[in-house]
Amino acid sequence: MIKAYTFDDRFDVVRFERCAVSVRARTNVVISEVDALMILRRCFELTDNRQYVVLLTVANIMGVSAGARRVLSSSRNVLAAALFGQGAMDEVLAAPYLRAVYPGEYFTEEASALRWLAMMHDLVCADPVPHALSLTVDLDPFRPRKPRVA
Repeated sequence: MIKAYTFDDRFDVVRFERCAVSVRARTNVVISEVDALMILRRCFELTDNRQYVVLLTVANIMGVSAGARRVLSSSRNVLAAALFGQGAMDEVLAAPYLRAVYPGEYFTEEASALRWLAMMHDLVCADPVPHALSLTVDLDPFRPRKPRVA
């Protein structure tokens, strides 16, 4: 993964595929409504204004304000969210997003979360450029053409 954006020294927002973003808190934080708006804005910018799937690592998130919960669970740009955590508290924090306007699941293994995200992406992504996260080769319509033989 390539580090793409860090704001306030608190969050890393990373694009790891054409329509896939990872969000991780760098320190213990309580997410405010402003934080939620910034996270969604950065995710959308990093995917070149495309809808996207997101892997949210719940570790280091100590709480989420009511406003942030409303913003994060109602985003129309999120196609699906995999919430990755390790304990009961992480699962409690993730629970509201399992009832969001987009599909969401909680995972205790990152590999399982990424597999689920790839499957969900391939089911719901409407990007006009053919591509897939669950395949090993991304189809690129802009690859160089072979020169014509004279």
